[in-house]
Amino acid sequence: MSRNSKDHPVWDVYDELRTARLNIKCLTCEIARLRRCSTTIEVVLALSGATSIGAVAWLQNPLGKTIWGGIGFISMMLIALKPVFPFAEQRTKKERLLISYRILEHDLDCVRIGIRERGEYDDQAKREFRSALVRKAELVLHGEGSCAKKIRQKCQTEVLNELPDSDFYIPG
Repeated sequence: MSRNSKDHPVWDVYDELRTARLNIKCLTCEIARLRRCSTTIEVVLALSGATSIGAVAWLQNPLGKTIWGGIGFISMMLIALKPVFPFAEQRTKKERLLISYRILEHDLDCVRIGIRERGEYDDQAKREFRSALVRKAELVLHGEGSCAKKIRQKCQTEVLNELPDSDFYIPG
């Protein structure tokens, strides 16, 4: 690809499309992590809350009593700390943000398809792109997809494989 084609303004559309896809992937990973944390806490609380478990014979020996005491202590700490770590609430917010980024990605993909169909980055495509940027500005106020560096790198690689340069039409 020549240097001039990489400088074409249409790359702004394609870069935003890739960024939206990256945020979708990062948010998906973050939601999965929050779901795992929430499920783990709920399982521990459910185990410790089952009063019939105390009657199990293997818990009546010293090792069993120690294990049961440990589960009880962890449960007590989780109950006390649960309001400090509102995983379900965080997950709900991230899921709403994810939906918004999917809509943005769809809008940007429509701009990309329009550019390819018309064979140019015309005024209509520019208007649609500016409209998508306004929606993006509203999303950025609510946060972007955040994830660990290693996961982000993996997501970036996936995005580049899914949306390689060769998939984009560069008007002449």
